[in-house]
Amino acid sequence: MLHRDNQLKLSRSHANSPLEEGTMANKVLISIMPTPDNNVTKAVPRSARKQVKIDALKILDPARTKLTSIEAERIISVLENTIKKIERVGLFSYLAENLDRYSVAFGVELMCAMKEYQKIEKYLQVVVNSKYEEPEESKPSRSQKLKAKAKEERMKQERVHNIQILEQALKNSVKDILRLFQGNPVGCHAIKLEYRAEHQTCKELIQGLEELREFTFERLLVTSTEEREKMKYVQDVIFRDKKNEEVIAALEAELEKAYQDKENEVLKKNDIIRKLKTNLHQLELFSEDYIRQTKLEAEKQQQADMKASELKVTKLQEMITDRRANLTNMITEHRDAELALRKRKYKVETEVENWILKYDADMGEKQEEFEELEKVHKVENSQLTELEGKLHMLEDEYKQIMDEKEVKELERKAKEEELLKTTKAVVTIQAFWKGYKVRQLVKTLRKKKKKKKGKKRRGKAKAGRKGKGKKK
Repeated sequence: MLHRDNQLKLSRSHANSPLEEGTMANKVLISIMPTPDNNVTKAVPRSARKQVKIDALKILDPARTKLTSIEAERIISVLENTIKKIERVGLFSYLAENLDRYSVAFGVELMCAMKEYQKIEKYLQVVVNSKYEEPEESKPSRSQKLKAKAKEERMKQERVHNIQILEQALKNSVKDILRLFQGNPVGCHAIKLEYRAEHQTCKELIQGLEELREFTFERLLVTSTEEREKMKYVQDVIFRDKKNEEVIAALEAELEKAYQDKENEVLKKNDIIRKLKTNLHQLELFSEDYIRQTKLEAEKQQQADMKASELKVTKLQEMITDRRANLTNMITEHRDAELALRKRKYKVETEVENWILKYDADMGEKQEEFEELEKVHKVENSQLTELEGKLHMLEDEYKQIMDEKEVKELERKAKEEELLKTTKAVVTIQAFWKGYKVRQLVKTLRKKKKKKKGKKRRGKAKAGRKGKGKKK
C-alpha cells in the first residue's frame, strides 16, 4: 500500500542506507527472526518464515479500514468530487466535436452552456496565439522607438488583461457546465460509456489525484501515535537489518572458508581415488589367474548340478503323472457328487417353491380373516363408544341418585335423632310429673293422719318413704 511504501522510504532516508525495494520484505523478515548467538544459526521452517513475513507486513497496515471523523470523510469526499469533475472536464473536447449528437440528451440549457464554453475557448486561443507585430521601418527614430515600446507594453497589458478575463469566464463556464452535468447524470453516464479515451495530461492528473486520495485516506486512518509507533517499528527493523547484515557478512566469510576447506578436502580425496584406481588396476592383473581357476571350478560345479537337476526333473515328471491320474479320478468322483447335489438342490428348490406358494395361500386366507376381524373390530369399537357414552350418562344419573339417597338418609337420621330427643324429653317430663303428683298425694295423706298415734305415723311414714324410693 502507498502508506506503507512511504513509511519505508522515510525510514530509508532517516537511516541513510539505500535499500532496494525488492529486498525490503526479506530484510524485514530477517530482522524479525532471532539473531544467532555464538555464530550458530537455527533453521526456520518455511511456513514459519511465511507467517512472520505476513505479520511483519500487517504491522505497517493501518489498524482501521474506515474513517471515524466527519472532517476526514469530508476531505475524502472533496477529493472524490474533484476527480469526478476532472473526468467530466476531460470529456469537453469530445463533446465540443459531437454537440449535435447529444443535443437531445443534454437539453437546451446544457447545449447553450457548451456552446458558450466553446466560444470562450476559441477567443482565448486566438488571444493567446496573437502576437504584436511591429511596423517595418528603415530607420526608426528614437521617439518612434519609445512610442513603439510604450505601445507594445500597453498591448501586452491589454493582452494579459483579456487573457485573465477570458480565463475567469472560462472557469465560470466550466463551473456552470459541471453544475448542469450534476443535474443530468444520465447524459454524463452515456458519454462515459461511449468515450473512454482521455487526454494524456488529464489522465495523469486523475491518476495523481487518485493516488493523493489513497495516500490521504491512509494518512487519515492512522493517528499520530500510531504513526510514531510505526516509525519506531521501522527504525527498529532497520537497526536489526544492519545487525543481520553484519551477521550475514560473518556467515558468508565462514561459508567461504567452509568452501575452501571443502575444495581442499576434495583435492585430497581425488588423490586417494587416483591411488585406489592404480591399486585396482594392479589387482585386476593379479586376479586374472584367480578368475580362470574359479571359472574351471564353476564349470565342474555346473556339470554336477546339471546331472542332479536332470534326475530331479525325471522324478518331478513321474510325480506330475501320478498327480494328474489322481486329479482325473477326483474329478470323476466330484462330478458324481455334484450331480447328486444338483438333484438334491433341485428337489429342495421345488419344495421351497411349494412351501412359498402354500405360505402365500395361507397368508391370503389369514389376510382375509384379518380384514373381516378388523371390520368386526371397527363395528365393536363403534358400539363400545356408544356404550361408553351411555355408561357416562348412567354414571351421572347414578351419582345424582346416590346424592339424593344420601340426602334422604341424612334427613331420616336427623328425624330419628329428633324423635329420640323428643321421646327422651317426654319420658323425663312424665317422670318429673309423676314424682310431683306422688309428693302432693303424700302431703295430703300426712295432713289426714296427723291425729293418729306416733307409732302408726312412723310406720306409715317409713312405708311412704319406701314407696317413694321405689317410685324414684
